[in-house]
Amino acid sequence: MGRFCASKAPQAVVAVCVLVGLLYVFPPLHQDVTSVEWPLQGRDPHQDRPEYLRRVPNPHPFTFTLNNPGKCKGEDVFLLIIVTTPPESKAQRQAIRNTWGDEINIPGIGAIRTIFAFGVSDDAGIQQTLQDENEMFRDIIQESFTDAPRNGTLKTVMCLKWAFQFCPNAKYVMKTSPDTFVNIFSLVTYLKGLPESEASELMLGWVITDKKPTRDPNGPWKYWYVPNDVFPGDTFPPYVWGFAYVMSNDMPWLLYETSLTTKYLFMADIYLGICLEKLGIAPRHHSGFCHYDVNINSCGFEWLVVSRGAGNPEKMTKYWKALTSKCY
Repeated sequence: MGRFCASKAPQAVVAVCVLVGLLYVFPPLHQDVTSVEWPLQGRDPHQDRPEYLRRVPNPHPFTFTLNNPGKCKGEDVFLLIIVTTPPESKAQRQAIRNTWGDEINIPGIGAIRTIFAFGVSDDAGIQQTLQDENEMFRDIIQESFTDAPRNGTLKTVMCLKWAFQFCPNAKYVMKTSPDTFVNIFSLVTYLKGLPESEASELMLGWVITDKKPTRDPNGPWKYWYVPNDVFPGDTFPPYVWGFAYVMSNDMPWLLYETSLTTKYLFMADIYLGICLEKLGIAPRHHSGFCHYDVNINSCGFEWLVVSRGAGNPEKMTKYWKALTSKCY
């Protein structure tokens, strides 16, 4: 097997949602809210901004229904891992806890913290199961929007908000999807080797360029239709593919703040690319972020950072056993 992933597919503050004397009613799904008052409490470093900048076109008016605010408290956190999963994927979450998401895998580098993020389930039984799961593991965050495919950007923005609000001491933040297998050893080695000059304004992953928006609302790709008033350009800015990426400590706040003034787009990875362009920050490509399933059948995959396609607990466990055999 080659050492790098070849392209096998198309190239593809603090949102505290303040109560200011009145109860704010939070919608269950994303809505086109024209503006809301900028949150005036919490960790907003720009409270002295002009009044006209306190009104934002794309607010994130949701509250945490499940939270673990002390997850990073008092810790020297090297890496925060946020896994976005469907609420019903309990077995996959457990497989991640038992394998690469185990918080005690690599001693001596500072803490690694893993949390799971999603919206609210319409199923009351699943909601109760989530509460029980969180009582046991204390590693779940959930906001008050409905968990649905086209709400993926809401989920991503929630992750940004949680990272800077509750884990600002993490040197790096990784966001990943539940079918992604992470070679935590290679990832930590790479991040430890970054010079300090490269450890800021970092957005690392498999970078996609020259992606054009779908303009036909009735064509075969109509699910991905993007009207001109949402994104008027002919080509999307470069972005990291959303199955896995790593950010430096400064990025969650920068991206979150920028998202508040960036028109909502349901494709989360492209949306972050638009935010990056507004910030003047270019994403960094790493060919070890493989966007397809790499058959991990032994140790010796030092070149591999992540592999997409480990969509069931059995495969996740199999890959972990192979990766850790004799090598680590």
